[in-house]
Amino acid sequence: MLSRTLLFILGAVFLAVAGCGNHPASDSVKAFTFALSDSSWSDAWQMVTPETRAIWDSTAVVFQRFGYTESSEFLNTLSVPITEEEFTSINGEMLFTRMVQSAPETAELSSSVRGVELPDSTTALVTIATSEGEQIVPVKLVEGRWLLDLTTLTPPPEVPAE
Repeated sequence: MLSRTLLFILGAVFLAVAGCGNHPASDSVKAFTFALSDSSWSDAWQMVTPETRAIWDSTAVVFQRFGYTESSEFLNTLSVPITEEEFTSINGEMLFTRMVQSAPETAELSSSVRGVELPDSTTALVTIATSEGEQIVPVKLVEGRWLLDLTTLTPPPEVPAE
């Protein structure tokens, strides 16, 4: 009986700590936002999951298949101007870097963690406060590191003006 009670108390303490944002996954979110605000694009790139990097890499491949002329127009609409010379070596990291460089709001992303939910042992949902409301950032445990999973990230819901 004592061991069940002890496990319950330890579980409650762990959930309370996780709920306050004291979890390695929340540290990863904070480090990612710091890297972006510090213009450490390569560091930020290393803090996303392999699946996230694969999506950016495959997007770069699609651009290359369309060719420079066709893709450069679209890249310019995304505020990612790129020269023809650069285009020959475009990859996911370059695309990611160019997009975050051209979006000044990425330097001001919130790292104010409101809580951490742990649906399982390899997934954390880190809730951060933003000027537009709360944002849930999925973070996955990959080879011993908590990495941001931007594949399913959605913006916070818009709150109607009163």
